[in-house]
Amino acid sequence: MADLAVEPAAPRVLARPDHPVSRGGMSPAVVKVMYRLQRAGYTAYLVGGAVRDLLLGGEPKDFDVATNARPQEIRRLFRNSRIIGRRFRLVHILFRGEVVEVATFRATPDAPEGPDDWEEAVAEAAENDAEPARGPAPPQVEHEVFGTPAEDAWRRDFTINGLFYDIADFSVIDYVGGLDDLEARLIRTIGDPERRFREDPVRMMRALEYGARLGFDLEPRTKAAIASCADDIVEASPARLSYELIEALRSGHAAPIVTAWTRAGLFERAFPGVGGNADATARALAELDRAVARGERPSDPALLGAFYLYPLYRELADLTAGGRRLDNVEMLNRIATMIEPAATNLRLANHTVHLLMQGLFTLTKMQRPAERGRQVLKLARQDYFPVAWTLYGVAGALGLAPADAHRAWSSAVERLHRNEDPVAAPADEGGERPRPRRRRRPRRRRRS
Repeated sequence: MADLAVEPAAPRVLARPDHPVSRGGMSPAVVKVMYRLQRAGYTAYLVGGAVRDLLLGGEPKDFDVATNARPQEIRRLFRNSRIIGRRFRLVHILFRGEVVEVATFRATPDAPEGPDDWEEAVAEAAENDAEPARGPAPPQVEHEVFGTPAEDAWRRDFTINGLFYDIADFSVIDYVGGLDDLEARLIRTIGDPERRFREDPVRMMRALEYGARLGFDLEPRTKAAIASCADDIVEASPARLSYELIEALRSGHAAPIVTAWTRAGLFERAFPGVGGNADATARALAELDRAVARGERPSDPALLGAFYLYPLYRELADLTAGGRRLDNVEMLNRIATMIEPAATNLRLANHTVHLLMQGLFTLTKMQRPAERGRQVLKLARQDYFPVAWTLYGVAGALGLAPADAHRAWSSAVERLHRNEDPVAAPADEGGERPRPRRRRRPRRRRRS
């Protein structure tokens, strides 16, 4: 593949009858944004992963737009927008429950992607259907060079992400060979792979993620460059690595992605001390992927908890060996020791650590069937119970939780959701309802 400075003489263009991309597969918000830019006299392209996913017949998770309009010009066209970004100025256009990101064509290399305080604030405002808070202007950006569509395509990371959809004539435009690589099902960097990976080591993780999620192979030079540059992953910021991990866990393809990172030697370098046996972790993540496929949305602490299910039950077995009663304090100490590397390396918030730790500890209280409705109610009211319940479902599917206890707790929680007595009375099965236990009152001390 040519270097970044080399551009093809002319792009490959697919007219509307020659490709499956349709406005019907896009969100109404992004179509509205592109048409308003076009009516104002600007070029407007749908870009990146959305074009890739639509060409493959998938459903994009978000939509990005590129245009020749400058950020301030975009801002004037859309009152519901905000300029954000530290290295490169972008415009986020806010709709109810959706943010459309609009960038000006650039000639400079792609900025590393990841968490951005401005982006998070604007996205939160959009999710809450709120007006974005007024505040200081975003930091002044230095060395930003706007460019042409061809230059913008060539500064992107992978060929399959360098495709454009032109709203003006509904064509797909390819400057970088992405259409050929989509047909060949290949992940290939744009430009020299070692150079691109050393510019931004997280691209190695993304290359493997795309391969795992799409079922694509890595082009040989790209694969070889990952082996050569794997040590560089430690140079990435912890915040960006955490962002990549959480995004992978939410994707519904966590098991193959983490497995690919592990085989390439990236996972243990990027996340030292996180998780345990790779095969056991993959089985736990596969169960979470099935939950996501069913439409569930596990919380971040629950997603991270999958790395600790097998270690948790090993520690539990050790502490209760020989019929010993579980020492709760010792169990909590061991859980804290298990998750400490993740808390440190991933820079987890204290509340996330609390939910993860208590969610795992709650599983030890669910080893036996619930005997009293009060026990179920007490646990269900805790803020960490949703984490525990997600992980308990995974533990039950993996055979880690006792089958009789899992059935009993599942029945109790279902009854609780129906506003019934969480613990079914034995009378339902033809027996007599047991008498409730009476609490002993403390004896009053006699006055002497």
